[in-house]
Amino acid sequence: MKTVLLILLLGLSLSSRAQDLNDPQNKYLGYIYQQQEYQENDPQGDILLLWSAHQIPKFILNNLQGKQAELLQARKVKIDELLKLYPQYAPKEETKNVVVENYVPFNPEHMAIELEGHQAPFKVKNVVMMMKQVIAEEHQLNGLKPQAGTVHEWSPEIKKQIRKKFVIFSRMSKLLVALSRGGTSFYMVTGTEDTLKEYILTRPENSITLEEMFRASYRINQGDVYLTLLTIENLLSRFWLTPQRSKRLITTKLKDITNFNFRTDKFGSWYHLFGIMLYGYAEGGFKAKLVGNIESAGSLVMSKFHNEAQENFINARGGPIGGRLRKFINQGESETFTLNKKYLEEGYYMDLDEDFTKRLEKARKKKEEEENKKAS
Repeated sequence: MKTVLLILLLGLSLSSRAQDLNDPQNKYLGYIYQQQEYQENDPQGDILLLWSAHQIPKFILNNLQGKQAELLQARKVKIDELLKLYPQYAPKEETKNVVVENYVPFNPEHMAIELEGHQAPFKVKNVVMMMKQVIAEEHQLNGLKPQAGTVHEWSPEIKKQIRKKFVIFSRMSKLLVALSRGGTSFYMVTGTEDTLKEYILTRPENSITLEEMFRASYRINQGDVYLTLLTIENLLSRFWLTPQRSKRLITTKLKDITNFNFRTDKFGSWYHLFGIMLYGYAEGGFKAKLVGNIESAGSLVMSKFHNEAQENFINARGGPIGGRLRKFINQGESETFTLNKKYLEEGYYMDLDEDFTKRLEKARKKKEEEENKKAS
């Protein structure tokens, strides 16, 4: 969701008269801040989140002017200095969700031609039914009653202050700003991420489905649906800026949820889906669908119109899933929902059987023609 900020706020943020924060260190603390435990109200984190988001337009302009390397180096020097003053924010070495060097992030049985599917990878209504089934089973069979949960908001005691300092960003929801920065795991800790991580790491490679992930987090979070989705998002998005993210041990445990012929993007598809689903749950399906479509449009431009059909499907469909799930919880239907095991079948809610035969043949012929031209 990073490009949402670029589309909606670049021009507005540059023209806003946001004042500098009193403490100049806040400009860099936002890049290293790490919430230590679950907090509904976090004034310090809110200010740092807004400040770091406020730097995005400046960073983009520096990038366009060819000054990105210079800016990053200056930032690194400041951050290294701050980490000595605030050792609690020093990133902990990841000892479990490590990079699996020999993991193969593609289907070796398919022809080595990368094609992205034109078919939506899942059905909105059926994914919703699957999640309803999980919640209803846990309620009716295990006594785990669902809770809507409390969505994070800007701290009330500093709301006026931040609205003066950050005219645009502070009028967005805290969740949207955090998601747009890929920073929920830093600013919205649930405290149950490690428990979910431990569970995932016990599972076989390429085995975890959407249903299994949702159910595991739902149980760990004691039926709090908001924290269920947020915990998943925090865990999946944690390393979105790091190299070889597709080879992280957690990612290797996940099943594909998109239609690709050869190489897939499990990391991106999973964390995008739960991010926009979380936003839809918190803010409503319509608003989330709008944000998702803006994200897709921004990604299209930023990728120079590269085909990203599968990500676009996720952006457009994930929000309505979250919105419908929230409605189900608000209406208290889990106790009377008619259970049906078919809703849990992967083939019921996923649609991953796209036939690439014709496109592969066309691509193969084109490749042969290009090779023949080079040879002649």
